[in-house]
Amino acid sequence: MSKETIILLIVLIIAMNIIRPLLNTANSKYTLNDNLIDQIAANVPNYTKYEDIPQNLKNAVIATEDRRFYKHSGFDMISIGRAIYVNLKAGRVKQGGSTITQQLAKNLFLSNERSFKRKFKEVFFTIELERRYSKKQILEMYLNVIYYGANTYGIGNASKKFFHKDAKDLSLAECAMLAGVPQSPNNYCPLNHLDRAKKRQQVVLKSMERSGYIKGNTVEEAQSQLLLIGE
Repeated sequence: MSKETIILLIVLIIAMNIIRPLLNTANSKYTLNDNLIDQIAANVPNYTKYEDIPQNLKNAVIATEDRRFYKHSGFDMISIGRAIYVNLKAGRVKQGGSTITQQLAKNLFLSNERSFKRKFKEVFFTIELERRYSKKQILEMYLNVIYYGANTYGIGNASKKFFHKDAKDLSLAECAMLAGVPQSPNNYCPLNHLDRAKKRQQVVLKSMERSGYIKGNTVEEAQSQLLLIGE
């Protein structure tokens, strides 16, 4: 190990030890420790464990939100680089590069404030989540706290509110529709904007096909399925 690498590691360790005590001072009802899953389960009605989440939903979320979820360690530099390029070309913020872990950190611990301090906290929360929890646990937590519109948080509550069933019983078409909502809940909530939600569902299904999770005939079947939406 080179001298430069040793120095960098020492600096990172010192930085983490300085920042870590500050992480749990965020305005949040959650504390980032080794029982975070229990904290969330105690606060979220209809909390859904990983094994009760349909594989189609897991695949749909990963294909849509974070294709390299299982390969990165919290940050996807390829997605970040692509987002920077697209946004610079468009002259506005058109695409984000946040991973599922980063989104989880934001939802659990951070406000909507836009500042360097908030971004700095996001980086360290993301690192800590990846350090403490497995990918399965991170995905489970994410799906239980994400917002689906209509004052509904978590996949268990969204499944019951929109489709009157438990998450484990969702069809592929329903999974694809729900996976598409969190990008913009105010625009894609099926209770309020079914036409938009249906178009977004088609985008998700195509993303799943490109990622190799489903095949063309399955996409067509899911697109044609009549969904009964209601409170």
